[in-house]
Amino acid sequence: MSYLELKNIGKKYGEKQVLKDINIDIEKGEFICLLGPSGCGKTTLLRIIAGLEDRNEGQVFLDGKDITKLPPDKRGFGIVFQSYALFPNMTAAKNIAFALKQKKLSNSEIEKKVEEVLSIVGLKEEGNKYPREMSGGQQQRIAIARAIALEPKFLLLDEPMSALDAKVRTKLRTDIRRLQKEFKITTIMVTHDQEEAMTMADRIAVLNGGDIMQIGTPQEGYETPKNLFTAKFIGE
Repeated sequence: MSYLELKNIGKKYGEKQVLKDINIDIEKGEFICLLGPSGCGKTTLLRIIAGLEDRNEGQVFLDGKDITKLPPDKRGFGIVFQSYALFPNMTAAKNIAFALKQKKLSNSEIEKKVEEVLSIVGLKEEGNKYPREMSGGQQQRIAIARAIALEPKFLLLDEPMSALDAKVRTKLRTDIRRLQKEFKITTIMVTHDQEEAMTMADRIAVLNGGDIMQIGTPQEGYETPKNLFTAKFIGE
């Protein structure tokens, strides 16, 4: 049995079918990219996994347990958004601590954990800075630190690098992949960037028009595409 299983997921907005009978099995510690053009349903699928969006059909299983109707705060995921979603009136350290306070940890435990994750993302000296005093790449690393501080069962990344310039994006790709391997966190990342998916993922699920066109390793998608769409989209 796979760690995270999506079974026959379907989603409609009114008459529009956004997702059609989606089936994906994800192993523990795996890094999966949901890759596709804008409007293909990849972010909607991520939100369904998180419990932030309800599906019309299908089920979500985590470690053999049906979590389809479980509220988001009971699913044990960490999420990193494109927009960082940091509190502007809090320092980097306090942004991380805020998430930990919800877990009812002691002040000393929180302080230790904040120091630990700041060090992990290479921002040990930046804890007292406010988001406005940090670069986009630093803010995104704080958002990642906040997510991993909670020791999530799985990590969801919603186009986490699309707002960054090319040089910073390349560096952050390496950082995210290193952290994911180091902590063996099962990770699902939404992206429309082929290069990002090809360089980071263990497997890529290519989506188009609410359908999965192909699931496989980056090499499989590039060398043996199963359809014209995958060949054109990844081949570029």
